[in-house]
Formats: sequence, C-alpha cells, structure tokens
Amino acid sequence: TTYVRPVSERMTLTADTTLYLHYEESSPEFTMKCTVGGEALGAAAVLERFAHAYSKQTGSPLAPGGLHLRNSRGAAIACGALLPCGLSNGADLFVSVEGPPTADAAPQAAAPAPPAVTAAAPAPAARG
Repeated sequence: TTYVRPVSERMTLTADTTLYLHYEESSPEFTMKCTVGGEALGAAAVLERFAHAYSKQTGSPLAPGGLHLRNSRGAAIACGALLPCGLSNGADLFVSVEGPPTADAAPQAAAPAPPAVTAAAPAPAARG
C-alpha cells in the first residue's frame, strides 16, 4: 500500500508569499490579495475563496467550478496545484471563466448552412 500524506504535510513554507489574483474578463473587475503562509494552498481552494470574495464585494455571482488560473505569461495553473508552486512573492495571477457564455455576451453569428447537395446524373458510359 502507498501512504499519501495530507496536503499540510506535503509542503510547508518557510516564508509568507503574497499573490494577487485579478479578474479582468468582464465588469466589475476585481483583485484579491492572497497570502500563502505556513502551508501551501490548493489552487481550487484559492479559487473558491476568490469567488466568495468577488460575490461579496461586487454583488455579482461567480461560480468557482468554472474558474481557472493563469500566470502573468498566460500559462495555466492546474486546479490541483499547490500554491505558491514556485511563484515569486508579489506574483500576479489571472482568473478566467471557462464555460457557456453569459446572457450579456455578444451573440454569435449562426454558421452558414451547408450548400445544397443535388444528385448528379451518372456519366454516360464510354463506348469503344
């Protein structure tokens, strides 16, 4: 059998790391300061905190299940990652929403209908 240590035993930090999570995809934009100290935090837990803080501060709901993190270079951070996962103190992270478009999103143009297909008459057989 394999023993899997709890998250708190897997990674303890020697110094606090402050991360800034930004939501800039739509209005209202929002930034949350997140200090990771003592123990690493799971990215999914941080996104849950972010969604709660966003909803409380702005009055607009933000479902944590559809949120994703990206670093300042645009690289995705897995929901299972333990923060700060190599990020430097003061790093900026960007929260994005992936899923179905919201009601206020611009409607997408309908795809053009495929051209009608007509049956072609068989070509006359070559005589020879």
